Amino acid sequence: MATCRIRSSAVAALCAAFALVSASCASGDPGAPTAEEIHVSLVGKDTVSTFLNRLATETGQVVVTRASVDDAWQSVALKEERETSLYLVEGPLPSAALPGERARVGGIAVVAVPTGRDAHDWLGSLIYHAEPIGERDVVLSRAPRRQGGRAPVGTRAPLDRNAADTPELHIDAAFLEARLKELSGAAPVTINGRTQVIRERGSEDGRSLARAWMRQQYEAIGFTVEEHPYQSGWSQGVNLTADKPGADPSRVLILSAHYDSMSNAGADDDGSGIVSSLAIARALKDAKLSIGLRVVAFDQEEDGLLGSRAYASKLYQNGQLDQVVGVLDLEMTAYDSNNDGHYHVIHCNENTSSDLAALVEGAAAQGDLGLTRVDACTNRSDHAAFWRYGAPAVAISQNFFGDDGNPCYHQRCDRVDQLNWGYMRRLTEAVAHAAAKLLIE
Repeated sequence: MATCRIRSSAVAALCAAFALVSASCASGDPGAPTAEEIHVSLVGKDTVSTFLNRLATETGQVVVTRASVDDAWQSVALKEERETSLYLVEGPLPSAALPGERARVGGIAVVAVPTGRDAHDWLGSLIYHAEPIGERDVVLSRAPRRQGGRAPVGTRAPLDRNAADTPELHIDAAFLEARLKELSGAAPVTINGRTQVIRERGSEDGRSLARAWMRQQYEAIGFTVEEHPYQSGWSQGVNLTADKPGADPSRVLILSAHYDSMSNAGADDDGSGIVSSLAIARALKDAKLSIGLRVVAFDQEEDGLLGSRAYASKLYQNGQLDQVVGVLDLEMTAYDSNNDGHYHVIHCNENTSSDLAALVEGAAAQGDLGLTRVDACTNRSDHAAFWRYGAPAVAISQNFFGDDGNPCYHQRCDRVDQLNWGYMRRLTEAVAHAAAKLLIE
């Protein structure tokens, strides 16, 4: 799950070249002749269709716009300021102001970070997620959205969420354990005939080795694998996709997770999501799909959702986001210390994302899975990159925001000996059944 960490000060400097900073009420010079004004506002869902940034709250959205917003529930005007860059910061936030805080709107802090400073070091905590102010406007259609899992922007026919002819799907806990031990360095792997150990997935070498392992796994079950390099500022990364086509080539379901780690083994965060995705793909490898299944492994989630933001932006710019029926993002699926089966499926009432959440919750309630949903709302994982463009997406996670967070989150001890394999199997199986409802009519 993401923090505000940025690996290079050059990235922060590049962001600063375009960012707008400082509240006009606190600048001391509101009449500066060249200052450009922006507005950070709390508004109702989908009431603002042109924005630089958009973050979800439970009942509304925090948007950054160039012009003032009529009928905003809360708003603050900001002016640019030299040698700093502006971030939207999601908490939990303390009651006291954060370093460099200029405003707080809808539970989101607006923080000015000095140019060249690492945003995470500036804020002084791993619990925050920071998003720089966007450089270009996003313009979305305000067309009404029909419920039922339809494509988010286009006019595709809705999927039948109650399709009965779904295959029997069983997730093998032994498979999950074996693959996650490989991905997190607890067991050696053989890639292209060479035995290696994936000790971490923070460095370029570690992430490259993880991609080679994923390619081998997906090609072995008949999926078509591609790598998608991107550049975000001066930072470069590579997303990986694995596709199984469906009868209708114009629609696709995305099953996602991030494969980078905090330069540690990353067994739970998010090796567990990667392996759960692989197990679901394996369970569906012989199924006849009505629409395509695309598994996406995002890079650099820990650096500020860079991989998912680049991928979602590419789909938006190419007009391909219309094809995406929904996104099921798996963010940590293997920690349950008290074995109570609590989990999150996070939708924040964003467009038709609640429909996806209902599918997962319905699948989790069936059979003998023993799972109980706990409410949470956050933008701190890769699902939020799709919310930015109006696409339905949910984050499925263990009880991270409840009372059972993994104490080894972002620590060196995030290894497989902390995990609950039975819980991981049950949660993975619930997501597999929800995916099958969408994929098979």
